[in-house]
Amino acid sequence: MPYPTLPDRRIPYDNDGTVVMQGDEFYGTTSTSSGGDIAEWNDYDLVQAGISRGGGHPTTTWFFFPEQREVTAFYAYGGGAAAVAMGAVKGSNDTTNGLDGTWETATLSGGDPALVTAFSWRDGIKAISFTGGKKTIRMTLAVDGSYFLVICHLYGEKVAGQTPDDLIFIDHDTTPGVEYTAPEDFGDRPLGTSVTSQFRVKNASATLTANTINIQCNDADFVISTDNTTWVATINIASLGPGAESSTMYIRNTTPGVGNLLGPRFARIVSTVESWT
Repeated sequence: MPYPTLPDRRIPYDNDGTVVMQGDEFYGTTSTSSGGDIAEWNDYDLVQAGISRGGGHPTTTWFFFPEQREVTAFYAYGGGAAAVAMGAVKGSNDTTNGLDGTWETATLSGGDPALVTAFSWRDGIKAISFTGGKKTIRMTLAVDGSYFLVICHLYGEKVAGQTPDDLIFIDHDTTPGVEYTAPEDFGDRPLGTSVTSQFRVKNASATLTANTINIQCNDADFVISTDNTTWVATINIASLGPGAESSTMYIRNTTPGVGNLLGPRFARIVSTVESWT
């Protein structure tokens, strides 16, 4: 069972340089979140993580992005004695500590997310909008007490012109030559079957060469390849010049064998560059 059609790309804030902190809007950021907590919030289960606040100060979570980003949709809620939705969501471009600066309250045209079933993170994604991209956003649980953040999925992309020296993934199937704007959907598929898709990696920099590029896909149901024959978890590219694209690469998804559980899968391809020259 694939990931549903999404409004935009999900932000991998647990692996893209975003700094996540927690505290409350009275005392400010009091705790830098651990890598384990951040990964827990950006997964799909209902395990709660991080801190909870009391004394009339509901838990607030800050996301300090490495660049301005357009956040277009989200799913988030907290849990404890009962499930709770998020309260206000705010964004800033000039804060230095999470409290100072100018903040804009987001418009939630579809309302706050709520936990209805264990799969609400799939069908309860809500649209969110600001007047422009934000460098920092903060979310506050709707209630006070011993409630922890459970899930927080953010969707969107960096603002045009931000981080110009970067790698992007090019769609080679649906719209060849165009950067992906949403996750590749492998469709509803039966157990014990495989399907292959194609993609390329492009150096989006106009001036710099990307050196020693590593491409990884660490998911049990997915493998990648440079020739559609030999399947691996890691591909290395020596370099890509300014504006250059890699040769065609392949990603194959194989569903579990008959008799096994079939559920939503979301593989992440991670690219790293050792240096830019």
